[in-house]
Amino acid sequence: MKIQIQKPTKAKVLEMVRRFAAYVIGMFFIASGVSFSRSTNWGISPVNSIPNVLSLKFTQITMGQWIIIVFTCFLIIQALILWKQFKWYSVLQLASSTLFGFLVDGTDALYGLFLPENQEIWLKIVLIVVSTIVIAFGIFLYLEANIMSMPGEGVTLALSKRTKLHLSTCKIIFDVSVILIASLLSIAFFWDSEVFWSLDGTSGMLRGVGIGTVVIAVFVGVVMKPIMRFLKKPVHTLLYGREEMPNEFELAEEIAEEESAAERYAPLEESAADAEK
Repeated sequence: MKIQIQKPTKAKVLEMVRRFAAYVIGMFFIASGVSFSRSTNWGISPVNSIPNVLSLKFTQITMGQWIIIVFTCFLIIQALILWKQFKWYSVLQLASSTLFGFLVDGTDALYGLFLPENQEIWLKIVLIVVSTIVIAFGIFLYLEANIMSMPGEGVTLALSKRTKLHLSTCKIIFDVSVILIASLLSIAFFWDSEVFWSLDGTSGMLRGVGIGTVVIAVFVGVVMKPIMRFLKKPVHTLLYGREEMPNEFELAEEIAEEESAAERYAPLEESAADAEK
């Protein structure tokens, strides 16, 4: 029995090239946002907070390398949550993690050429705002390309599939968990500090996690709404040349809502059936 592999059309190849380009550009924007916020020492996005704290303690390993290590742990957590439902191709998330790690190290070096180490408060505020906007736009492109989720998002999807909770609820659970772990690691690493937190963010027991982490966690979703409203349709048409199709995150949310609705209405349907009898 011969297995025939259909040759992709030129249009399909060009579509994949455009999607991959959007995927990489989106990751570059996310990495840029991480570097902007990291330079303030006020904390970064929740998913990157654990690597950030580890990089402050163990400086011989770069931030990007810590991202690869921690994201690999996230992939293992996915496998443990899903167990038999875990798909082998999810291992390819290691490739996206490696790419993102290199991009973070690259943007750290790039923006470090002109961003001052000792920043005024006004500059820290501006950079946190810019970081939030840049990360939101990067996530939009990265999701719209719909190629491969990174391990952090993979854990959120795995929780949603296993618990049947809405994706937004699982996202909150994940974000709170990683922020808590990062905070505990920071306190353990810098326990001998005289203060709990300092305004410059470079001293105190709590480092690598701060007001920037909270701002980015809360407002990235808020900023993404107008971005998706105005750019989703033209960007999707540019990438795919056809009508919008839901990505894996939107599909997971739809499935969770349908299953939740089924559970809510099941008792009513049973009561109605008993009444008919």
